Amino acid sequence: MILEGLRKQVLEAAREMSRLELVRGTSGNVSARDPGTGLVAITPSSLPYDTLEPEDIMVVDYSGNVIEGTRRPSSETPMHTAVYRARPDVLAVMHTHSPHATAFGVAGSPLRAVTVPLAIYGPVQVALFELPGTAKLAEECVRSLGSEGMAVLLQNHGILTVGRTLAEALEIAVYVEEGAQVALLCHAAGTLKLIPERQAQEIKRAWKAGREV
Repeated sequence: MILEGLRKQVLEAAREMSRLELVRGTSGNVSARDPGTGLVAITPSSLPYDTLEPEDIMVVDYSGNVIEGTRRPSSETPMHTAVYRARPDVLAVMHTHSPHATAFGVAGSPLRAVTVPLAIYGPVQVALFELPGTAKLAEECVRSLGSEGMAVLLQNHGILTVGRTLAEALEIAVYVEEGAQVALLCHAAGTLKLIPERQAQEIKRAWKAGREV
């Protein structure tokens, strides 16, 4: 089995994504790119995460062609592979349906620096709605993510995060959902104050320099 270690990591990340309730049922998808071969390990379509084994994780190339595996790759494979083609720095992609972040996508409202993590990973822009699994959605996602974005809200659909590792992509998904929940609570309370832009940029610079924030 090729990319055995990477496939195990993708499965573990998918199970953790489900455990943290960032997805429900068989929704969402996870992938990781092997920097040596350029091949991508990605979750299969429409199968419960707790029933999967490492061999159920599919291996595809940058065009989404199946290299190894007997399942159907995730229906969102075009979105994952488009991100990898556009962003050489990205080695992991996670797509969740976390409810608070999804609500901001439905509202068409970007997430800004309401929390320290969002000062690092934001602003999180909104990709306009396109049909799931299509090349148009992949293109809109890549456009909205840009050259340095770490997360993007998919209008009426969910959230996509990227990272240098699966752990980082998962962490960002958790913090974006937390920030969205905080923002919605503040809206309900009638007051929302952002971290000032100058200080938000200082936080991001410190993070990029490897300093704890």
